[in-house]
Amino acid sequence: MKHVEIINQGGHILRGYLTMPDQFCHTLVVFYHGFTGNKTEHNSYFRDLSRLLEKDGFASLRMDFYGNGESDGTFADFTFDTMYSDAKLMLDFGKSLPGVKKIVVLGYSMGGQVAGQMCARYPDLIDGAVLWSPGGTIAEHIARDFEISPKLENGNANHRNFEISMAMNESTSRYMNSYEGVENFAKPVLVIHGRADQVVSYLLGVRYAEAFPDAQLHIIDGAGHGYDQLSEHAELFKKTLDFLKGGFIR
Repeated sequence: MKHVEIINQGGHILRGYLTMPDQFCHTLVVFYHGFTGNKTEHNSYFRDLSRLLEKDGFASLRMDFYGNGESDGTFADFTFDTMYSDAKLMLDFGKSLPGVKKIVVLGYSMGGQVAGQMCARYPDLIDGAVLWSPGGTIAEHIARDFEISPKLENGNANHRNFEISMAMNESTSRYMNSYEGVENFAKPVLVIHGRADQVVSYLLGVRYAEAFPDAQLHIIDGAGHGYDQLSEHAELFKKTLDFLKGGFIR
């Protein structure tokens, strides 16, 4: 594992980790984190999965979006426009790495929406996708949260101590239809969702599975948004690893 940096289109530094196994299977997994998340993610799931992937020969790239985690900027600088631009840069960076022949995108919550849209927009760059609890209506939720949250003197919203900018609120209008174009991505997709998810309804995961032409859907009964029980955590990882090892080891 090594620290990597990418300069985004605004000239800001994105920071993250690239893990390259000694016996590389030529598939890179690009992680996209959730809203208010980071490259390690809830319960360190991204970190832990990247270590398991390394043992099976998979490389992984997990980075913080601009304004998140250790990347440049503050959360108030973060918008849907910067996020999607950063997500594409991460794909391009991954594609340029020596030995990479396949790329799988893996997104959690908001990152699931990003992964889905990367598939829709850049199908030639991506060979498969894993969506964990994909937030298909995250733009609507952020717009609503902006409206109902207390406002700061600069007009931004204070949402649970995260500053949502007016620019972020304005950018949501361009990304309301997160399912647009996914029907044209004919490569393998795995959607995993907890039936008891109170943050992102599992029905949004069902909708993704129905929209992609070649998608598997796995519902974890009793699991919430965070897969916080050990059995749920284990099932999440097992299904993900089985999917990846079943189709992306060359």
